[in-house]
Parts: sequence; structure tokens; C-alpha cells
Amino acid sequence: MRSFKHMNARTVDEACALLSEYKGKAVLHAGGTDLLSTLKGEYLFDYPEAVINIKSIRGLDYIKEDSKALKIGALAKLSDIAKSPILKERYKVLAEAAYAVATPQVRNVATLGGNLCQDVRCWYY
Repeated sequence: MRSFKHMNARTVDEACALLSEYKGKAVLHAGGTDLLSTLKGEYLFDYPEAVINIKSIRGLDYIKEDSKALKIGALAKLSDIAKSPILKERYKVLAEAAYAVATPQVRNVATLGGNLCQDVRCWYY
């Protein structure tokens, strides 16, 4: 693995500012299950200069529904999505999809944000 700068963002605004500062040369770190293996395998065309940790931002692990929409935070773990009573009752396919990802150990650390942001690891693609 090559070296990179690691920073803990304390707010969403700070994370956005850091991403802007690095002009496409930074990646976000949430659960880390995919990012760290991607960095170790050097599968990225442009290796990041910085890794911005968003696990340090409080309150991004929510699953809630209001009168307008279902809202799931970037740090919601896949295991929490799979077990959520709201999702199991009203959005069953989403709960089932989260349950189908990887192993229980991975689901306990993998986040929704990390899975949405993961890059393709296969050299062919």
C-alpha cells in the first residue's frame, strides 16, 4: 500500500471542504471493508493523496422515515439496514438486499455510504 494523508472530518461541511481541497485526489473512508482492500491491491488508476474518514462525524448512522421520505445515513451499517423494523415492514426488498450482502461479519462493519461509493476492483472493468 502506498502512503497517503489520513484526516478525520468532524462535520459534513469539513468533509466536503477537504474533498474540494484535494480536487479529486481524495477518497472517503466509512466502513473501510472495500476501500482498504482496493488501496492495498492498488486497483485504482489514480491512487489518492488523501483518505478522509467520515466515521468521525456523529449522527450519520440513522434510518428514519418522515411524511416525505425514507432517509438512511451514509454510516448506517448494512446489518442495521437488514434488521431495521421500518425497512422490514415497509421497504422489505431493501432490507433483504442488505441482508444478502457478504457475510454477517462484513455487514456489521460495512456502511451504506461505503457500498455506494465502492469502486470496481476487477482489472477487466
